[in-house]
Amino acid sequence: MRLAADHTRLPDAADQRALASLTPRELEIAQVVARGASNAETSAELFLSIPTVKTHVSRVLGKLGVESRTQAAALLLRAGRG
Repeated sequence: MRLAADHTRLPDAADQRALASLTPRELEIAQVVARGASNAETSAELFLSIPTVKTHVSRVLGKLGVESRTQAAALLLRAGRG
């Protein structure tokens, strides 16, 4: 498990591999989430249904190996993708 407080370290090779595993749509969702958008806000911005956004967010968290949106945001920010 990665901690949100770990946001100051540079991304490592595992972080880079995890980010590379995201589809373009998952990366787009992750970037919107990293800005603090809710599922409803993400849905409206990207013209997706809320259940679709929830599915993408769940997959993003799994692929990044994190447990929360905050941890995902920290990882994207460390990698310069947030």
